[in-house]
Amino acid sequence: MAHYSSSYPTACRLFSPVTNTSLILDGVGVNVLIADVHATVQISQRFTNPRNFPLDATYTFGLLAGAAICGFKMVRADGTEINGVVKEKEAAKKDYDKAVRKGQTAALGAEETKDVFSISVGNVSANETVTIEFQYVQLLTDDEKRNQIRFMFPRVYAQRYGSAPSINAATAFRAPRQQFTMTVVVQQSSTIKGISCASGHPMQLELGKPEGFEVDSSISDSQLAKVTVSDSSGSLNEDILLVITADGLDNPRCFVEPHPVDDTLAMGLTFVPRFTLPDVSGGMEYIFLVDRSGSMEGNSMKLLREALVVLLRGLPSKGTKFNIVSFGSHATKFWPTSQAYTQANLDSATKHVDSMNADYGGTEIASALNLVYSSLSTPLSQPVAVFLLTDGGAWDVATCVSRTKHAISQQATQENFMRIFTLGIGAGASSNTCDSIAKAGEGFSVYVGSNEPIVGKCARLVRAARTPPVTNLQIFWTGKEPHGESEHDFELVDESGRDAGHASQKSPSGPAPGVVSLFDDKESEIQDVGPPPPVTVSLPPPPHVQQAPLQSPSLFPGTRSQMYCILAKQPKVLPTSLIVRGTVVSTGASVELTVPISTVLQARGSRLAFLHILSAKALISDREHQIHAFPPSISSSFRDDDALRDAYLKADIVRLGVLYGLTSRHTSFVAVD
Repeated sequence: MAHYSSSYPTACRLFSPVTNTSLILDGVGVNVLIADVHATVQISQRFTNPRNFPLDATYTFGLLAGAAICGFKMVRADGTEINGVVKEKEAAKKDYDKAVRKGQTAALGAEETKDVFSISVGNVSANETVTIEFQYVQLLTDDEKRNQIRFMFPRVYAQRYGSAPSINAATAFRAPRQQFTMTVVVQQSSTIKGISCASGHPMQLELGKPEGFEVDSSISDSQLAKVTVSDSSGSLNEDILLVITADGLDNPRCFVEPHPVDDTLAMGLTFVPRFTLPDVSGGMEYIFLVDRSGSMEGNSMKLLREALVVLLRGLPSKGTKFNIVSFGSHATKFWPTSQAYTQANLDSATKHVDSMNADYGGTEIASALNLVYSSLSTPLSQPVAVFLLTDGGAWDVATCVSRTKHAISQQATQENFMRIFTLGIGAGASSNTCDSIAKAGEGFSVYVGSNEPIVGKCARLVRAARTPPVTNLQIFWTGKEPHGESEHDFELVDESGRDAGHASQKSPSGPAPGVVSLFDDKESEIQDVGPPPPVTVSLPPPPHVQQAPLQSPSLFPGTRSQMYCILAKQPKVLPTSLIVRGTVVSTGASVELTVPISTVLQARGSRLAFLHILSAKALISDREHQIHAFPPSISSSFRDDDALRDAYLKADIVRLGVLYGLTSRHTSFVAVD
């Protein structure tokens, strides 16, 4: 694996590693449809091979973790369209390699990490211009205020410290100048109050129905807008951030989407909880884990210092202990142990923050997390909240996740819980790193960039950290409790064909048990040699309700929760509401919410089942974290067999990826002319 120890913004482009040649980027066009809190993004880029011979090239770009790439095609100069299809990853790679060896033009689209995607193109003809088009769907995140959401379009991604998972992920290029145009159509279920560009890119805003855009007659002009962002000089190679303000964005609602072809129904629940719970009795410990690696130099360090001061000043005044841990290639504590939250200690910590610089070398997040966890008692003596402030500039996400999960499972209790929250700092912050650690730590992540307000986001983090968990969350998707439906009702379609108890029922033949003949004329050569055969599995049909995340995350006041499900069969009458229930850990009190259901917002004539796609992406994410809903007849078989468990999880990921046309850890796009 490639090792990369510095960090700078990089741009996506087609590059031939063999000839060290970049294909000429003639232009970039992006069309975005934002419907409520979901965005569908279509990207078109034209590249020209400047050489007089065919080239193989690689195209790498950044995405937000959780974005679902659901379409890819390449258009040749003669107008020939080469559409990509999703296959199991190794099968797709074999098809691509075979086509390239035969001299065919082919393309391979693969997920390198959750927020890095690569496309390899083979045999681009001499002086030929090709257009690469791809599409993805993503969920938008909250911004500073409750009635605001943010749409971020990554134009760069920052290289990271450590061993990259692949050569493509590690490949870094200085950002070339590239002309750019992005058109965004915004459709909301209520009045749009305003749209701003927090990243500072020049934009044009037109409120009302965009020309040529067809919508249902029930949608008024006040619910529609069009934004155009253009960069004719190609000098603004920074992420684009739009903030949309609209009435009712924080209201609870659930969308339904009948599949245009299959008899399934996708549902997406989104709401921003509003509740107030008393702080944990006895107080909490707050640890701020601060990234001071070289990648944080400049504006990122300035943002970090500002955010850290706001967080420190927002802590509860009673029963609070706190500490600051700085890290890079090594880690240091400000105090040997956490101190009481007094004015003198706050002043001392603030002076320490003011003196911080990006002078700690590389980005060893996993080691820093380990230092924090090892300094805490087992079990915890009081609840703990860890705030990780970082640009996420490290590849070793898996180790960070595993150490975090282990710490919570071994040290936290129901009363003395531990949660980890991440604050992604600056342009190019890795959403994969930040989101993955926060998810493993049963918290959430927020992001701040240049010229963005931070007070509201930091206040939301502190409020969430001091709120007791709401657990045992249940969602009744059809508005009523199920009767007679559980995972025990699943039937296995095709088992391996082996009957575990069958052999023992046969009468033994030959020598008696315990006696072995020293001269067996039926002796044969040993057959069981070489590597073990690959594990093969037969998946059961999916359950009637496929929910993701299966283990519903804890609710935090003022922070959006999003959950999905796919019903295997559309009900004759669509449900009009669903029910959410949970329990407050500290008091045992029950919480409940009834959420109205409505049809998903979508442009007229569109056949993209994007709610199904987002649901399938969430299901895949669960499987990649070894969370599944297999019936006991299957799950019990791999309780002590990791290889069998992994085979079932992979098979389920491939099923979802192929069915809904999604890339994943185990599926890729392949297109062959």
